[in-house]
Amino acid sequence: MTAIGIDFGTSNSVAAVWRSGEVDVLPIDNPAEAAWESLGFDRIMPSVFAEGVDGSALFGWAAKRSETSRFEAVKRLFATRQDTIADDAGTVFAVEEVATMLFAEIRAAVVAQGLEPREAVITVPANSRGLARHRTKVCAGMAGFQVLALINEPTAAAMAYSARNPGDQQLLVFDWGGGTLDVTVLRSVEGVFMEEASKGLPTKGGLDFDSRMRKLLLETVSDTTTWTAEERRRFDLEVELAKIKLSSQDFVEVQLPGGDSRRVTRAMFNSAARSLIDEARRPIEQCLLDIKAGPGAIDSVVMVGGTSNIPLVRSFVSELLGREPEAGVDPMTAVGEGAAIAAAILTGDLQTNDFFVATEHALGTVVLDAMANRPIFSVLIPRNHKLPAKRSERYTPVTPEQEAVELCVIEGDPEATLDHPDNVVLKEWRVALPGNAGTLDRSFEMTYEYDVDGILHVTVTDDATSTTMLEDTVAFGVTDDKHELVRIARRAKKTVESGVVDKEGEAAGVAGADPEATQLLQQARVKVVPFLDGDEADEVRTAADALEQAGEDALDDAKARLRDVLAPYSYLF
Repeated sequence: MTAIGIDFGTSNSVAAVWRSGEVDVLPIDNPAEAAWESLGFDRIMPSVFAEGVDGSALFGWAAKRSETSRFEAVKRLFATRQDTIADDAGTVFAVEEVATMLFAEIRAAVVAQGLEPREAVITVPANSRGLARHRTKVCAGMAGFQVLALINEPTAAAMAYSARNPGDQQLLVFDWGGGTLDVTVLRSVEGVFMEEASKGLPTKGGLDFDSRMRKLLLETVSDTTTWTAEERRRFDLEVELAKIKLSSQDFVEVQLPGGDSRRVTRAMFNSAARSLIDEARRPIEQCLLDIKAGPGAIDSVVMVGGTSNIPLVRSFVSELLGREPEAGVDPMTAVGEGAAIAAAILTGDLQTNDFFVATEHALGTVVLDAMANRPIFSVLIPRNHKLPAKRSERYTPVTPEQEAVELCVIEGDPEATLDHPDNVVLKEWRVALPGNAGTLDRSFEMTYEYDVDGILHVTVTDDATSTTMLEDTVAFGVTDDKHELVRIARRAKKTVESGVVDKEGEAAGVAGADPEATQLLQQARVKVVPFLDGDEADEVRTAADALEQAGEDALDDAKARLRDVLAPYSYLF
């Protein structure tokens, strides 16, 4: 039995294994095109699934190049309350089903190389919330992996770097992948890695740079209405390839549908992308503020993730921190390599290293401040607390006569107002209070247990009777339905093994879904909102929320409203 490391990325995924005293990145897919192979994509699987015209199941490069509609960037949906994902043709799948099939395809590719990967360490963005971590673990489990741990991507990158550059040091890892930016400061002491501070941009990544490149090109095209869906998909692939080539070339020629082409220079691309890069300043400066130090306290800067290959990004980070990024790190595979090292540590195959993971957001509940007569964030597990963590707090009902209490888990920033976007209520319960109502000393203890895999377990116990009032884990959507999880796991296994998409028994919550509504929500939340700012983003979010909440009578009007709001941004999807 082999334990492997998996970097399950928004755009691309990597698998690696520790053997014979070193990390081996496994070739789980191959683009079979010199243009992509020469750019370092020879062992990387695009995180893409598509259904072929004949019903065949396509994954990775085959799906990415497919002229049929495809499902991609599913990882971005892990952090949302969206249960379903739709392709351009309106075909709907549960988010968990697409992710499970991708994990299963990775496992099948590793098995084909003579390994039996039953255990795995999976990487997640450092700034990902409990909901995203839970869905990641569930989907990997349904694909046949026993998840040893979820490890933060920057920690994995630091472990990969330190494997080649041992010694005590303080590292800043700048991890900018397809969907997220994580900036994390870690300290390595005698082979132990400890996160000290972490901040990021949860919805900014390589996909956003693709969007800027696409917009730059489309501004030079007078009419795109004649382009077919297949031509648009080929154009998107050309856009991504052009962006990557500009990291090593001064200019590229981008082929347009119809045979025409456009030249884009690195200077043009830099100008279009500069505002995105400027946003990276905030998480870097916040991390330094959290550790109460300046750039001089950082011994090594490690840059990973495909977006970190962009020269302007590298020069920006270098100038801000006053030192050059470390060489000898493969930005595309380093996170997967670190996950393999973590797997070796947890299975005992590597005993000279260890690691600790910390929370990026505070976890707590909402209570009434009697003095101010307003609800406040009561912290149980603070930000940057090492995992695993177990903390308890004692609370009392607002009035002794209460027969039940409203409880919730809130994740975010206790210094901000409760309605701040950083503060997210993950789950809520109404819990009956045992014992005699009216007793003045009624109280209960709320315990949060946060494992190294990032899954939160909540227990509430009555003090007077020692009765367990609540015992639950934080989950959402289809992951709450254990019967449906079993069905998804079976379908995913059958699809990957047979090579044909299995649609027997639609997923819960999908059979009654309106395909057009699901597609509009997908376009709004994945393809448009992440690329907008301020009022523009708020308008799209409001229309999307209204559609999601619309009853049957209001559904058509809500779809029409969101369709109108999205129209000016059609170039994004």
